[in-house]
Amino acid sequence: MNPLFRAAGVLALMALGACSEERHPLDRHLAQLRPGTLAALPDVGWPAGTVLCPLTLYQSELGDSAPHADRVNAFLKQKQFLGDEGHWSLIVVKPLPTGDAGIEKLLFQGADYDVLNDPQVIARDAETVPPGFALRTCVTVEQARVLVTREQRSHRKRIIFGTTWMRY
Repeated sequence: MNPLFRAAGVLALMALGACSEERHPLDRHLAQLRPGTLAALPDVGWPAGTVLCPLTLYQSELGDSAPHADRVNAFLKQKQFLGDEGHWSLIVVKPLPTGDAGIEKLLFQGADYDVLNDPQVIARDAETVPPGFALRTCVTVEQARVLVTREQRSHRKRIIFGTTWMRY
């Protein structure tokens, strides 16, 4: 092989590697979980008291009853955020700062799992929800648990954020 072609190939591979995004540790963790799992979230450095609020596909704001809903929805509106088909979001609300200072929006590709937060959809699949698990619109990092289920006729995993009285 011509050394010039080899060098060009190596440069092309390096450029592709530079363009690929590193997955967030939470995204990697969720992707590895198997259906039937109830797990705590990994420590990604958020301070105690941080509140996590998942937004599903097409969801662009929190419901009025969610903790920090006014503050988060104002933040999302100011950022002109619109949920779409290919992504879910995690709103991270850190303790103490006011306004936008303590809010972060993480956007995740809807790769091999879906995030659910609709109580009606979850109630429909109630046989997969273990006793002691409760869906939460928003949850603190200390109490956060994720339940992994699978729709009966689908290969896609479903991730549900919530809390549980059991220790895992």
